Amino acid sequence: QHYYITNNLRMVAAEVNPTILKDRGNEQFKRGEYDAAVKFYTEGLDMLGGKTSSETAVILKNRAACFLKLGKYEGVVDDINQCISMGGGDSKAFYRRAVAHQHLKQLDKALKDAMDSVRIDPKNKTAIDLVMELRKDIQGRKDLMTSTTGLVDEMLGSLRDQEADVDKKTLAMKNLVNITSNKAGSESVIMKGGLKDITRFLHQDKIQLHALNCVICLTRDSIPRTKLVLESVPLATSIKILKQNNECSSLIGGVLYEMFNSVLEDRGYDYTKRELGQPIKKFPVPKLLNTLFEYFKECSKVAKDAAMNSLLNAVVKVTDSRVINEEVLNKELINFMITLVMNGKVSYDHAQQISIVVSKMWARTRADDKRSLQFVRQTSTVINPRILSGEEEHQMLALRALNILLQGSFEAGGDVIKDNAEIYRIVSKLLCSKDTDIQQTAAETVALMCSDKKMCYNLAGQNFNILKTLYKAPNVEDSVKLRTLVAMSKMCASSGGDVNKNIIAEGAGARIFKQIRALLVKNPTEEARKWAIEALAYLTIDAEVKHNLVHDDEQMKIICDYSTNPSPSTSYSLSCIFMNATNSYDIPDVAPEMQRIAEYAKQNVPQAHELDSEENLKTRISKLVVAGVPSVLSACSTADSERTREFLARSYFGIISSDEGANCGAVVQQGGTRALLNLFGENTIEGKRYAAHSIAKIAIKMNPALAFSGQRAMDACRPCISLIESTNENTFLVYDGLMGLTNLASVSDSVRERIIREGGCHHIDYQMLEDNEALRRAATQAVCNLALSDKFKERYLPEVKESTEPVDRLKAVFVFCADEEYHTRVAALGALAYLTSDTRICQCIMNIGSFEEVVMETVLLEDQGIRHRLLVILQNMLAADKEIAEKIINTQIFECLLALQMGMGTQGGVMKDLLNNCMAAAKHWGLIQSNPGDYVYTAPQEQSS
Repeated sequence: QHYYITNNLRMVAAEVNPTILKDRGNEQFKRGEYDAAVKFYTEGLDMLGGKTSSETAVILKNRAACFLKLGKYEGVVDDINQCISMGGGDSKAFYRRAVAHQHLKQLDKALKDAMDSVRIDPKNKTAIDLVMELRKDIQGRKDLMTSTTGLVDEMLGSLRDQEADVDKKTLAMKNLVNITSNKAGSESVIMKGGLKDITRFLHQDKIQLHALNCVICLTRDSIPRTKLVLESVPLATSIKILKQNNECSSLIGGVLYEMFNSVLEDRGYDYTKRELGQPIKKFPVPKLLNTLFEYFKECSKVAKDAAMNSLLNAVVKVTDSRVINEEVLNKELINFMITLVMNGKVSYDHAQQISIVVSKMWARTRADDKRSLQFVRQTSTVINPRILSGEEEHQMLALRALNILLQGSFEAGGDVIKDNAEIYRIVSKLLCSKDTDIQQTAAETVALMCSDKKMCYNLAGQNFNILKTLYKAPNVEDSVKLRTLVAMSKMCASSGGDVNKNIIAEGAGARIFKQIRALLVKNPTEEARKWAIEALAYLTIDAEVKHNLVHDDEQMKIICDYSTNPSPSTSYSLSCIFMNATNSYDIPDVAPEMQRIAEYAKQNVPQAHELDSEENLKTRISKLVVAGVPSVLSACSTADSERTREFLARSYFGIISSDEGANCGAVVQQGGTRALLNLFGENTIEGKRYAAHSIAKIAIKMNPALAFSGQRAMDACRPCISLIESTNENTFLVYDGLMGLTNLASVSDSVRERIIREGGCHHIDYQMLEDNEALRRAATQAVCNLALSDKFKERYLPEVKESTEPVDRLKAVFVFCADEEYHTRVAALGALAYLTSDTRICQCIMNIGSFEEVVMETVLLEDQGIRHRLLVILQNMLAADKEIAEKIINTQIFECLLALQMGMGTQGGVMKDLLNNCMAAAKHWGLIQSNPGDYVYTAPQEQSS
């Protein structure tokens, strides 16, 4: 059984069959809800079980239409293929497959299908137009190939001409760069043996750069051409070029990037649909890595940078999509990168880049227990033997590899270390080394390991004093001092802000903060700022530290300036700093009686610092806003880490909710709305909630038309709707979500339609029936603003066109017109003032049993706002239909209207105009007569409520 909601808000069960599912899919398709339609069609097909029938063919054809709208062209081809095989090959089917083939760049197949469509239905104008368009495109492609072939022959002829001078050959190579920039040109060059001619000029100074550019173009987006280049360009030639000319280094890096990009990324090959027995493609990843490793042995720093960038950029790109032969790729890359690090071939900057690659590889691996275990085993096999060896130099390089692993994925790095006491002992020993590089590496390892609470406790006891001694030792490099301070900062922060759980003496955090400040202000290099920010991410758990930091204008400026283009690790640290500074972390509420019981039982009870008081927090957040922190949060909002994104959303909420929303303007001015909408898209559950709540508060405190300009006003609807869903038990969140939607609904009809399309009306209806008075009021106010939309009014009409029986939601709004709560009553009357512009709704209202009673009670109230809205409703109903007007005149309502008009005498204004329009409408229907000149009838217009 499938359940659906009817207009009377009752749950109805209906037996379903493929025909019903097809009809529901058709309804969703008409509404533009293509994903929902696909689900219904797919369910119908599953129910049919692949049986060959006309009904199966029709559903397949309909689902193909949805796939076409969604841009899933392979799905269109598959469904139409099955449809045609079942005898459903009509004109529409061939047309849809033709359009899909056109988008897949299969023009010949597209033309054949389009012509079949016209053959079946010669009057199908869209198919005829498609045939003409495809013929034109195919001819254009042929012309291009013809012209390209001629140009290639001419340019290669110039390169092969022994008598041609250097200038002529240089011009020919430049032209080949342009020709090979498109696929047809590259294929033509390869077919005519041009690769051999191009590689001959890689060692000639004047033509060398252009030849390398040609090679870049040839390797782009093509695995076969990449293999040819690897076989045709000797490694010795490439290394010789790099030794002679640093200007070529970036181009060699470009060649490698295109090679990696081609062989690592799956360009449309779907393994789920490959035929049985068909071998999976194999790619020369090991050969590429070996080539790269040889570069690192022989080349200059510039060349190494170019080569490493080529690898890292390609891997970062393809790990965001589908990767071919992923297990082999992971194994090869992990071994390669760790080997590079442990051979001292990687700079500090590249180590950071490698950590990003590792994080992306781990993110794709961690969901599978078997593969994640294999990942950890591979790294452990390479790293642990070196760490446990007796040579300090080998141990240092192994720790560097471990540091990269910990930075990329602390979870994977922690699994490598586990509880190996020997590794802890070796790290402590290396801290005491006399070699600066070894000290720095060991201090960095301790700093990274202390990110884990358990490791921090294990390290703190034996290493805190060592770190203090190392920091105070003479002639110690600032880089070593910074890392020792970071490690000590994490040890100080291990109590989580609870003064009763400090493992380090109280006040140590504040002293470390001063030392970090001194180092940072003294030498604000990029490395110094990175480590200082990481230390502050932990130190700012301490109330005294965050108070001192926020009130230190110079240090805040250094931190904010560094965040222009933050790395992933820096984004995380900044999000931690500002989450701590705004107290946006979860603070457990402890009931006073429970606190007394815990104290009596000598159990730990978290205690807040006086500097975290409400007044101090308000001042601190004001300082953060002035310092430009919302801009920093906006710059970090593109981070991939969900944890970082959650902390950013929390920080935004802390700033926005402070001082009764006084900071909303500054947040919007500094790019906050764009960032928050982005943070709501990809985040943890908590992060989404904080981002949505922040968006709702901005919509409440500011004019939403200004805060969410253009498309953003529509994008803000989904976050607010997520707050009012029936599963949300937090009343404050629901209330703010409703108020945010109320204000957004006032922006434009497009925004109102977006709220309706996103399903917001269903949740608003649910909240209108809640016992909570504030929620009922906010939901009714949202309905009032949404009633401006004609599409929204349709929800208040009976399903049967001829029926005038009021639906339940219309009855609910009418009942609220007599609600004891003033604002709820005003909102309900305002909603009806808009809804009664529809004649059928007026007819339905007349059939509500309590109509006369509610109107009489309301019309006698002295409140002008309520009376104004009621008069608009009565004016609309009297003007809507003669039968409605006659019914109203035969009640006491009309007598009250006469009395009100007479009581106003010669007074003018909106109220008098409304009353005159009511009388004039009755006269228009011939139901009353008046003395000459008493009433001048004007067609009633919709009034603002």
